[in-house]
Amino acid sequence: MTHPTSPAGGHLSRRGFILSAAAAAIAPALAGCSNSGSATAGAAVPTGPGPGHYKLDLGGYRGPELPSKQITLRFMRQDYPPQVNAFLQSLYTKFSSAYPNVTVKEEIVPYGDLVTKLQVYVAANNAPDLMMGRNDFTVAYSVGQIALPLEAYLTDAFVQDISAPLREAGSNNGHLYCLPWDNNTEVLYFNRDIFKRAGVAPPPEPEDPSGGWTMEQLFDAMHALRNNLRKKGDTKTWPLAASTAGNGGPGSNYTQHESFWIRTMGDRSAAKDSTTYRTWAGVSDDGLTSTGYLDTPEAVQGMTYYQQTFKDGLTPVGAVPDQLTAGTAALSLDSFSVANYYGRPENKPSFSWGVTPWPRGKSLFGCSSSDSPIVWAKTANPEAAVALGAYLTNDANRVQFHRLWGSIPARASLIGQMTEYQHPIQKLAVKLSEQNSPAPRTVGWFDYFNTMNPAVKDIALGADPAQALHAAAQKIDQNLKKYK
Repeated sequence: MTHPTSPAGGHLSRRGFILSAAAAAIAPALAGCSNSGSATAGAAVPTGPGPGHYKLDLGGYRGPELPSKQITLRFMRQDYPPQVNAFLQSLYTKFSSAYPNVTVKEEIVPYGDLVTKLQVYVAANNAPDLMMGRNDFTVAYSVGQIALPLEAYLTDAFVQDISAPLREAGSNNGHLYCLPWDNNTEVLYFNRDIFKRAGVAPPPEPEDPSGGWTMEQLFDAMHALRNNLRKKGDTKTWPLAASTAGNGGPGSNYTQHESFWIRTMGDRSAAKDSTTYRTWAGVSDDGLTSTGYLDTPEAVQGMTYYQQTFKDGLTPVGAVPDQLTAGTAALSLDSFSVANYYGRPENKPSFSWGVTPWPRGKSLFGCSSSDSPIVWAKTANPEAAVALGAYLTNDANRVQFHRLWGSIPARASLIGQMTEYQHPIQKLAVKLSEQNSPAPRTVGWFDYFNTMNPAVKDIALGADPAQALHAAAQKIDQNLKKYK
């Protein structure tokens, strides 16, 4: 995820999510592929002794025992703070102690380079056995035969334990391609002290996700904050923090940030032929058409709201780092892991803070896009690669990881094991995560969001929302033609 605050290691400028080069390189490799999924989908996998009967706890793995030949498993993942890196490296040591013939060779890369590195390795036909991916690219992993289907290697109980939105986002055509790693959920943070100083009522802190603000209530509060703070001579405090997603500022991460403004104006439960449903879907059922989905009246309204935050001086136009923690913004949309970070005594901020759901438009929207390891479809050691991934995501290892990193567990049973998730704020975050939606389902998601990021920035800087969205949809459709 792209939040700027490291729950484990303090504040750091968190990894840019720059994928234009990756999109340009991966898209040609996928062109001409049908939407039928990987050629290895559904392949028979011998059943092994099952959980509890291997040389160490392999979590939900049920495949054959690992071979005795000498194996080197390559795992490419993002960099974490030192505590998390050290924990993961200790797990490789334990894995190799149980399986002395298996050596784990780790490659740590900056977060923003993950997709680019993945496409370079795949194009060279020499990819790591296990790679950190993202579940918003699941369809591309499947159609491009980049990732190995995993369900045959895992117990049904393990798969069903995965949060339903994550399982949906990580699957295509009935096959699971992404291992559950963590659960990214965005929430709206607020600084109670700023609201009090401005004489404005703070957001509600509901137990039910539907009890948050509407979009209209958000703007009423932001305008009141701006007006009252400026009357007091405060010109440095903003109602809404600048986005810290990706490289920061407008148009830096459509998937996990700006898409909220559009897709909340849609409704997944609406009739499928309605513009309300199409606004939520973002793309046609076959994943090849965005016109009529991305540029609906509802989508235009969402981007008009977004543009208003800049036109009305409610948020900075450029990138400003971490205004929430600095105490220079009253509201901030960010990952829930920030709340877990703030909740530790050593990280307690200097102000009183709270959490509320992102305001709803026609519906409540959250995105289930999250980091997810994938197993390379052409790995020479599929059993060992899946077993390593399953070991890293077994109960004990996941609980420790989430306590170090602060992210929400991807499986329901883990949440039940962690007493911290019995607190009201954590319970709200879990309920929000259960309502999340995947990114629009298209093999061309690389092309889609790379078109949307600059379009969103143009809108923030004053471009007409209707014209910008229509032009973006036409450009996306043109790019998607190569996948037909």
